Amino acid sequence: MIKKLLALTLVLALVGATAVGCGGGGGGEEEAAAEEPIVIKVGHTDTSARSTNVCIEWLAEYMTEQTDGRVIVEAYPDGQLGDDPELCKGLLLGTDQVYFGLSGVLGGIVGPQLDIVDLPFLYTSYDQWVTGSFDNGGLEIYNELLEGTGYTCVDFMYNGMMNLCSSKKVYHNSADMAGYKVRVTASEMNVNIFKALGANPTPMAWGEVYTSVVQGAVDGLTHSLGVFNDFKFYEHAPYITLTEHQSSPYTVVMSTEFLESLPDDIYDIWMDGIHQACEKQRTMERELELQYVDDFVANGATVYACTEEEKAAFYALCADIYENQRDVTGADVFDRFLATAGK
Repeated sequence: MIKKLLALTLVLALVGATAVGCGGGGGGEEEAAAEEPIVIKVGHTDTSARSTNVCIEWLAEYMTEQTDGRVIVEAYPDGQLGDDPELCKGLLLGTDQVYFGLSGVLGGIVGPQLDIVDLPFLYTSYDQWVTGSFDNGGLEIYNELLEGTGYTCVDFMYNGMMNLCSSKKVYHNSADMAGYKVRVTASEMNVNIFKALGANPTPMAWGEVYTSVVQGAVDGLTHSLGVFNDFKFYEHAPYITLTEHQSSPYTVVMSTEFLESLPDDIYDIWMDGIHQACEKQRTMERELELQYVDDFVANGATVYACTEEEKAAFYALCADIYENQRDVTGADVFDRFLATAGK
Protein backbone atom coordinates (compact mmCIF):
# COMPACT_ATOMS: atom_id res chain seq x y z
CA MET A 1 0.00 0.00 0.00
CA ILE A 2 2.82 2.36 0.92
CA LYS A 3 4.60 1.51 -2.34
CA LYS A 4 1.46 2.32 -4.35
CA LEU A 5 1.07 5.68 -2.57
CA LEU A 6 4.70 6.55 -3.25
CA ALA A 7 4.35 5.62 -6.91
CA LEU A 8 1.17 7.66 -7.25
CA THR A 9 2.84 10.63 -5.58
CA LEU A 10 5.81 10.38 -7.93
CA VAL A 11 3.56 10.27 -11.00
CA LEU A 12 1.57 13.30 -9.84
CA ALA A 13 4.77 15.18 -9.16
CA LEU A 14 6.10 14.44 -12.65
CA VAL A 15 2.81 15.46 -14.27
CA GLY A 16 2.76 18.68 -12.27
CA ALA A 17 6.32 19.48 -13.19
CA THR A 18 5.58 18.89 -16.85
CA ALA A 19 2.50 21.11 -16.72
CA VAL A 20 4.38 23.88 -14.96
CA GLY A 21 7.24 23.57 -17.41
CA CYS A 22 4.95 23.85 -20.44
CA GLY A 23 2.87 26.64 -18.99
CA GLY A 24 5.88 28.58 -17.72
CA GLY A 25 7.68 28.36 -21.06
CA GLY A 26 4.68 29.62 -23.04
CA GLY A 27 4.02 32.48 -20.64
CA GLY A 28 7.66 33.50 -20.73
CA GLU A 29 7.65 33.69 -24.54
CA GLU A 30 4.44 35.73 -24.55
CA GLU A 31 5.84 38.06 -21.91
CA ALA A 32 9.10 38.46 -23.83
CA ALA A 33 7.18 39.18 -27.03
CA ALA A 34 5.06 41.76 -25.25
CA GLU A 35 8.21 43.48 -24.00
CA GLU A 36 9.83 43.73 -27.44
CA PRO A 37 10.09 47.40 -28.43
CA ILE A 38 8.13 48.86 -31.33
CA VAL A 39 10.60 49.77 -34.06
CA ILE A 40 9.66 52.72 -36.29
CA LYS A 41 11.91 53.07 -39.34
CA VAL A 42 11.91 56.50 -40.97
CA GLY A 43 13.13 56.39 -44.58
CA HIS A 44 13.87 59.40 -46.80
CA THR A 45 16.24 60.68 -49.47
CA ASP A 46 17.42 63.90 -47.79
CA THR A 47 20.98 64.05 -46.48
CA SER A 48 21.76 63.14 -42.89
CA ALA A 49 22.73 66.76 -42.19
CA ARG A 50 19.49 68.40 -43.35
CA SER A 51 16.96 69.78 -40.86
CA THR A 52 14.55 66.97 -41.71
CA ASN A 53 16.88 64.22 -40.53
CA VAL A 54 18.18 66.24 -37.58
CA CYS A 55 14.63 66.53 -36.26
CA ILE A 56 13.95 62.82 -36.81
CA GLU A 57 17.01 62.10 -34.70
CA TRP A 58 15.56 64.39 -32.04
CA LEU A 59 12.31 62.43 -32.28
CA ALA A 60 14.21 59.18 -31.73
CA GLU A 61 15.60 60.47 -28.44
CA TYR A 62 12.22 61.86 -27.42
CA MET A 63 10.38 58.59 -28.02
CA THR A 64 13.00 56.55 -26.17
CA GLU A 65 12.73 58.84 -23.15
CA GLN A 66 8.97 59.21 -23.15
CA THR A 67 8.25 55.49 -23.58
CA ASP A 68 11.10 54.11 -21.44
CA GLY A 69 12.49 52.37 -24.48
CA ARG A 70 9.22 50.80 -25.63
CA VAL A 71 9.55 52.63 -28.96
CA ILE A 72 12.75 52.81 -31.00
CA VAL A 73 12.87 55.27 -33.92
CA GLU A 74 15.51 54.60 -36.55
CA ALA A 75 16.44 57.23 -39.16
CA TYR A 76 17.54 56.09 -42.64
CA PRO A 77 18.61 59.17 -44.66
CA ASP A 78 20.28 59.35 -48.08
CA GLY A 79 17.94 56.78 -49.62
CA GLN A 80 19.44 53.94 -47.58
CA LEU A 81 16.16 52.02 -47.76
CA GLY A 82 15.43 52.91 -51.39
CA ASP A 83 14.31 55.74 -53.65
CA ASP A 84 11.20 57.80 -52.90
CA PRO A 85 8.54 55.65 -54.62
CA GLU A 86 10.00 52.50 -53.08
CA LEU A 87 9.97 54.07 -49.62
CA CYS A 88 6.40 55.26 -50.00
CA LYS A 89 5.17 51.85 -51.21
CA GLY A 90 7.19 50.23 -48.42
CA LEU A 91 4.89 51.76 -45.81
CA LEU A 92 2.13 49.34 -46.84
CA LEU A 93 4.61 46.45 -47.02
CA GLY A 94 6.05 47.14 -43.59
CA THR A 95 9.63 47.70 -44.76
CA ASP A 96 9.51 51.21 -43.27
CA GLN A 97 6.96 52.93 -41.05
CA VAL A 98 7.41 56.62 -41.85
CA TYR A 99 8.32 58.30 -45.12
CA PHE A 100 8.56 61.98 -45.94
CA GLY A 101 8.99 63.54 -49.34
CA LEU A 102 7.23 65.62 -51.95
CA SER A 103 3.51 64.98 -52.36
CA GLY A 104 4.02 64.08 -56.02
CA VAL A 105 5.60 60.80 -54.92
CA LEU A 106 2.50 59.74 -52.99
CA GLY A 107 0.28 61.19 -55.70
CA GLY A 108 2.00 58.99 -58.24
CA ILE A 109 0.84 55.98 -56.23
CA VAL A 110 -2.69 56.88 -55.10
CA GLY A 111 -3.77 59.49 -57.64
CA PRO A 112 -3.35 63.06 -58.94
CA GLN A 113 -5.95 64.47 -56.53
CA LEU A 114 -3.04 64.98 -54.13
CA ASP A 115 -1.34 67.37 -56.53
CA ILE A 116 -3.56 70.07 -55.09
CA VAL A 117 -0.82 71.00 -52.59
CA ASP A 118 1.53 71.67 -55.50
CA LEU A 119 -0.62 74.26 -57.26
CA PRO A 120 1.66 76.98 -58.63
CA PHE A 121 1.73 80.28 -56.76
CA LEU A 122 -0.96 79.06 -54.32
CA TYR A 123 0.82 80.27 -51.17
CA THR A 124 3.18 83.14 -51.85
CA SER A 125 5.16 83.10 -48.60
CA TYR A 126 6.25 80.81 -45.78
CA ASP A 127 3.89 82.47 -43.30
CA GLN A 128 0.94 82.10 -45.64
CA TRP A 129 1.77 78.42 -46.15
CA VAL A 130 1.90 77.80 -42.39
CA THR A 131 -1.41 79.58 -41.85
CA GLY A 132 -3.10 77.76 -44.72
CA SER A 133 -1.78 74.32 -43.83
CA PHE A 134 -2.31 74.32 -40.08
CA ASP A 135 -4.65 77.12 -39.06
CA ASN A 136 -6.98 77.02 -42.07
CA GLY A 137 -7.23 73.23 -42.42
CA GLY A 138 -4.99 72.39 -45.38
CA LEU A 139 -3.57 69.29 -43.70
CA GLU A 140 -7.03 68.03 -42.80
CA ILE A 141 -8.25 68.46 -46.38
CA TYR A 142 -5.19 66.62 -47.65
CA ASN A 143 -6.09 63.67 -45.41
CA GLU A 144 -9.63 63.71 -46.74
CA LEU A 145 -8.14 63.02 -50.14
CA LEU A 146 -6.19 60.10 -48.66
CA GLU A 147 -9.20 58.35 -47.15
CA GLY A 148 -9.38 54.70 -48.19
CA THR A 149 -5.87 54.63 -49.69
CA GLY A 150 -4.17 53.01 -46.70
CA TYR A 151 -2.05 56.12 -46.08
CA THR A 152 -2.28 58.86 -43.45
CA CYS A 153 -0.35 62.12 -43.55
CA VAL A 154 0.51 62.81 -39.92
CA ASP A 155 2.09 66.23 -40.55
CA PHE A 156 3.88 68.48 -43.02
CA MET A 157 7.55 69.39 -42.97
CA TYR A 158 8.81 72.53 -44.68
CA ASN A 159 10.82 71.71 -47.76
CA GLY A 160 11.10 75.36 -48.76
CA MET A 161 9.66 77.43 -51.57
CA MET A 162 10.42 75.87 -54.96
CA ASN A 163 12.89 77.65 -57.22
CA LEU A 164 15.06 76.92 -60.25
CA CYS A 165 18.72 76.18 -60.77
CA SER A 166 20.33 75.95 -64.18
CA SER A 167 23.67 75.51 -65.87
CA LYS A 168 22.58 77.98 -68.57
CA LYS A 169 21.11 81.22 -67.21
CA VAL A 170 18.48 82.80 -64.97
CA TYR A 171 14.89 83.05 -66.19
CA HIS A 172 12.79 86.20 -66.39
CA ASN A 173 9.94 84.99 -68.60
CA SER A 174 8.63 82.16 -70.75
CA ALA A 175 10.82 83.20 -73.67
CA ASP A 176 13.87 82.66 -71.46
CA MET A 177 12.50 79.24 -70.47
CA ALA A 178 12.45 77.94 -74.05
CA GLY A 179 14.72 74.91 -74.27
CA TYR A 180 15.29 74.75 -70.50
CA LYS A 181 15.53 71.02 -69.81
CA VAL A 182 14.42 70.95 -66.20
CA ARG A 183 14.11 67.88 -63.99
CA VAL A 184 10.71 67.52 -62.33
CA THR A 185 9.05 64.80 -60.29
CA ALA A 186 6.92 62.28 -62.18
CA SER A 187 3.81 64.32 -61.45
CA GLU A 188 1.45 65.30 -64.25
CA MET A 189 0.93 68.69 -62.62
CA ASN A 190 4.64 69.49 -62.45
CA VAL A 191 5.12 68.42 -66.05
CA ASN A 192 2.20 70.61 -67.13
CA ILE A 193 3.41 73.60 -65.11
CA PHE A 194 6.73 73.72 -66.90
CA LYS A 195 5.18 73.07 -70.28
CA ALA A 196 2.94 76.07 -69.60
CA LEU A 197 5.98 78.15 -68.62
CA GLY A 198 7.68 77.27 -71.89
CA ALA A 199 10.34 74.88 -70.56
CA ASN A 200 11.13 71.24 -71.39
CA PRO A 201 10.15 69.27 -68.23
CA THR A 202 11.96 65.97 -67.74
CA PRO A 203 10.53 63.56 -65.11
CA MET A 204 13.29 61.68 -63.35
CA ALA A 205 13.76 59.56 -60.22
CA TRP A 206 15.65 61.40 -57.49
CA GLY A 207 18.53 58.94 -57.45
CA GLU A 208 19.40 59.92 -61.04
CA VAL A 209 19.24 63.69 -60.66
CA TYR A 210 22.68 64.64 -59.37
CA THR A 211 24.54 62.65 -62.02
CA SER A 212 22.22 63.99 -64.72
CA VAL A 213 22.95 67.59 -63.71
CA VAL A 214 26.70 67.00 -63.48
CA GLN A 215 26.82 65.26 -66.87
CA GLY A 216 24.51 67.79 -68.54
CA ALA A 217 21.70 65.34 -69.31
CA VAL A 218 19.42 68.04 -67.86
CA ASP A 219 20.13 71.76 -67.52
CA GLY A 220 18.95 71.89 -63.92
CA LEU A 221 16.00 71.24 -61.68
CA THR A 222 13.20 72.74 -59.65
CA HIS A 223 13.49 72.27 -55.91
CA SER A 224 14.05 74.13 -52.68
CA LEU A 225 17.10 76.15 -51.72
CA GLY A 226 17.79 73.59 -48.99
CA VAL A 227 18.18 70.83 -51.55
CA PHE A 228 20.29 73.06 -53.81
CA ASN A 229 22.52 73.63 -50.79
CA ASP A 230 22.74 70.11 -49.36
CA PHE A 231 23.58 68.49 -52.68
CA LYS A 232 25.68 71.46 -53.86
CA PHE A 233 23.80 71.74 -57.13
CA TYR A 234 24.97 75.35 -57.34
CA GLU A 235 28.44 74.07 -58.24
CA HIS A 236 27.18 72.53 -61.49
CA ALA A 237 24.06 74.62 -62.12
CA PRO A 238 25.15 78.00 -60.73
CA TYR A 239 22.29 80.12 -62.09
CA ILE A 240 19.54 80.24 -59.48
CA THR A 241 16.21 81.91 -60.18
CA LEU A 242 14.00 82.66 -57.18
CA THR A 243 10.60 82.06 -58.76
CA GLU A 244 9.03 80.76 -55.53
CA HIS A 245 6.50 79.11 -57.83
CA GLN A 246 5.37 76.39 -55.40
CA SER A 247 5.24 75.84 -51.66
CA SER A 248 5.34 72.06 -52.02
CA PRO A 249 5.52 70.58 -48.51
CA TYR A 250 7.18 67.38 -47.43
CA THR A 251 4.30 65.09 -46.56
CA VAL A 252 5.08 62.94 -43.49
CA VAL A 253 3.24 59.73 -44.31
CA MET A 254 2.48 56.47 -42.51
CA SER A 255 0.44 53.35 -43.10
CA THR A 256 -2.97 53.96 -41.57
CA GLU A 257 -3.05 50.35 -40.37
CA PHE A 258 0.29 50.62 -38.58
CA LEU A 259 -0.60 53.97 -37.03
CA GLU A 260 -3.90 52.66 -35.68
CA SER A 261 -2.21 49.50 -34.36
CA LEU A 262 -0.16 51.48 -31.84
CA PRO A 263 -1.30 51.07 -28.21
CA ASP A 264 -3.35 54.06 -27.07
CA ASP A 265 -0.68 55.46 -24.75
CA ILE A 266 2.06 55.02 -27.37
CA TYR A 267 -0.16 56.58 -30.05
CA ASP A 268 -0.62 59.73 -27.97
CA ILE A 269 3.09 60.05 -27.23
CA TRP A 270 3.96 59.38 -30.88
CA MET A 271 1.60 61.98 -32.30
CA ASP A 272 2.80 64.55 -29.78
CA GLY A 273 6.42 63.74 -30.66
CA ILE A 274 5.96 63.82 -34.43
CA HIS A 275 4.15 67.17 -34.24
CA GLN A 276 6.94 68.63 -32.11
CA ALA A 277 9.60 67.28 -34.46
CA CYS A 278 7.88 68.70 -37.54
CA GLU A 279 7.37 72.10 -35.93
CA LYS A 280 11.06 72.20 -34.99
CA GLN A 281 11.96 71.24 -38.56
CA ARG A 282 9.79 73.94 -40.10
CA THR A 283 11.35 76.64 -37.94
CA MET A 284 14.89 75.37 -38.53
CA GLU A 285 14.53 75.04 -42.29
CA ARG A 286 13.00 78.50 -42.63
CA GLU A 287 15.90 80.05 -40.72
CA LEU A 288 18.38 78.21 -42.92
CA GLU A 289 16.51 79.14 -46.09
CA LEU A 290 17.07 82.83 -45.38
CA GLN A 291 20.84 82.23 -45.28
CA TYR A 292 21.24 80.12 -48.41
CA VAL A 293 21.20 82.93 -50.96
CA ASP A 294 24.21 84.62 -49.38
CA ASP A 295 26.00 81.27 -49.26
CA PHE A 296 25.31 80.61 -52.94
CA VAL A 297 26.62 84.03 -53.96
CA ALA A 298 29.71 83.54 -51.78
CA ASN A 299 30.37 80.31 -53.69
CA GLY A 300 30.20 82.04 -57.06
CA ALA A 301 26.59 81.40 -58.04
CA THR A 302 24.35 83.97 -59.74
CA VAL A 303 21.05 84.47 -57.91
CA TYR A 304 18.13 86.37 -59.38
CA ALA A 305 14.86 87.11 -57.54
CA CYS A 306 11.91 87.43 -59.90
CA THR A 307 9.92 90.63 -59.59
CA GLU A 308 6.26 90.55 -58.60
CA GLU A 309 5.38 91.44 -62.21
CA GLU A 310 7.40 88.50 -63.52
CA LYS A 311 5.77 86.14 -61.02
CA ALA A 312 2.33 87.44 -62.00
CA ALA A 313 3.11 86.74 -65.67
CA PHE A 314 4.21 83.19 -64.83
CA TYR A 315 1.06 82.70 -62.73
CA ALA A 316 -1.14 83.82 -65.61
CA LEU A 317 0.38 81.11 -67.80
CA CYS A 318 -0.76 78.50 -65.26
CA ALA A 319 -4.50 79.24 -65.40
CA ASP A 320 -5.26 75.91 -67.07
CA ILE A 321 -3.39 74.06 -64.30
CA TYR A 322 -5.97 75.32 -61.81
CA GLU A 323 -8.90 74.35 -64.01
CA ASN A 324 -7.52 70.87 -64.61
CA GLN A 325 -6.89 70.28 -60.92
CA ARG A 326 -10.39 71.42 -60.06
CA ASP A 327 -11.75 68.71 -62.37
CA VAL A 328 -9.43 66.07 -60.88
CA THR A 329 -10.02 66.90 -57.23
CA GLY A 330 -13.66 67.89 -57.33
CA ALA A 331 -15.07 71.39 -57.07
CA ASP A 332 -16.01 71.23 -53.37
CA VAL A 333 -12.63 70.07 -52.08
CA PHE A 334 -10.79 72.28 -54.54
CA ASP A 335 -12.63 75.43 -53.47
CA ARG A 336 -12.16 74.63 -49.78
CA PHE A 337 -8.45 74.11 -50.33
CA LEU A 338 -8.08 77.39 -52.21
CA ALA A 339 -9.86 79.10 -49.34
CA THR A 340 -6.99 78.06 -47.02
CA ALA A 341 -4.84 80.46 -49.07
CA GLY A 342 -7.49 83.17 -49.09
CA LYS A 343 -8.35 82.56 -52.76
